[in-house]
Amino acid sequence: SRWIVGASAAEAPATYYLFQRDKGSIQELFPSRPDLKAYRLAPMHGEIIRARDKLELPSYLTLPEGQRPRPTAPLPMVLLVHGGPWARDEYGFNPQHQWLADRGLAVLSVNFRASTGLGKAFVNAGDLEWGRRMHDDLIDAVEWAVAQGIADRERTAIMGASYGGYATLAGLTFTPEVFRCGVDIVGPSNLE
Repeated sequence: SRWIVGASAAEAPATYYLFQRDKGSIQELFPSRPDLKAYRLAPMHGEIIRARDKLELPSYLTLPEGQRPRPTAPLPMVLLVHGGPWARDEYGFNPQHQWLADRGLAVLSVNFRASTGLGKAFVNAGDLEWGRRMHDDLIDAVEWAVAQGIADRERTAIMGASYGGYATLAGLTFTPEVFRCGVDIVGPSNLE
């Protein structure tokens, strides 16, 4: 007869409610991040980016306040790469997206081949592709953002943890002309 319900969106961290079925009433219990209630957070938008081999890469873009649907001029951008690689980026509240967008940066997260939740063929497309096609997917996403007028080619960074850290090191090593800088968080630097 009583449910605890959580509601959230990209621009709103989860808030929890008590729903009483017999009364048909709902009462707010608490927000998970009360410190953010006073702020207007940036929306996240889903994008489909086509890799060079036509594989569709579900991606998420967050732009600073007032820069939607597209910025008036290309912005500095952070390519935020998820860990795993057997994990995925999702639509929803992302503290890193919010923090970076609040500082005037575009933020792009890409579900590159090997990401989960998009079917077995998508996951298996990443087999033995670390530093190869998985990296190409990330570069293709940067090229998409530049072509769309979102990212400034000269002010693009890459960052991530775990596999995202590896992708950062690979990006700075294999394609240093693409990234101005990178932040590697616990990324393996030697696959052997």
